[in-house]
Amino acid sequence: MMNNIRKYAIILFVLGWVLGISSCRKQYKATEQDMANYGWFLFEKAATNSDYISSKSWFSKSIIEDSTYMDGYNGLGWSFGKLTDLDSSIYYFEKGLRFTPSIFDTTNIRYEIWAGLCFASNAIGQDSFAIIWGDSLIDALTGGLTSTAWIFSHNNTSSNNKINHLDLRITMAASHFAEGEFSNSVTQMQTILSALSSTTTFNPDVNSVSGRSELAFWIDSLQTILSTQ
Repeated sequence: MMNNIRKYAIILFVLGWVLGISSCRKQYKATEQDMANYGWFLFEKAATNSDYISSKSWFSKSIIEDSTYMDGYNGLGWSFGKLTDLDSSIYYFEKGLRFTPSIFDTTNIRYEIWAGLCFASNAIGQDSFAIIWGDSLIDALTGGLTSTAWIFSHNNTSSNNKINHLDLRITMAASHFAEGEFSNSVTQMQTILSALSSTTTFNPDVNSVSGRSELAFWIDSLQTILSTQ
């Protein structure tokens, strides 16, 4: 009888200890940053449109978890951009600019949103806005029209095209050209060519039809070259 009582006492003690330990464990819950990080993982590994749809879904979850999470909007903007839904891309980029980055963010989210807005605005023919957003990033880099580097922190790991400040500048050159601001377009082109080859000179006469044609040709050529770098 005493042995049974002792046995039950030990069982109750062990059970109480296990329950006590369990109650001390913190239950892990995915944060908005966890969700966005997984969205970026899918984005960087994307091989098809369905991958960008999946990344979009996780970024959506991140801003449902925290409606002020800036990088979630950044991810949505880039994902929609990859899916060529440019109106939605611009909407989420602009909404993201209302908020401040998380203290845990290791990249400059505002820079990435400005770049995304420049690309998206140019793509839908809103060239004046593309110039504004591109200038915002260029000015923030403190080097003005020098070769200060910027690179998108979530480039596709399987692609040869690594989005950086040169892609931004060729987009700016195209938008300036579309706005009839040919001298500004040439300035952007000179900066790009200087970064690619310091011996290259480029100064077409943009007051002439032939000079503008030459500028247009170089913009198109460099867009093709940069798309493979």
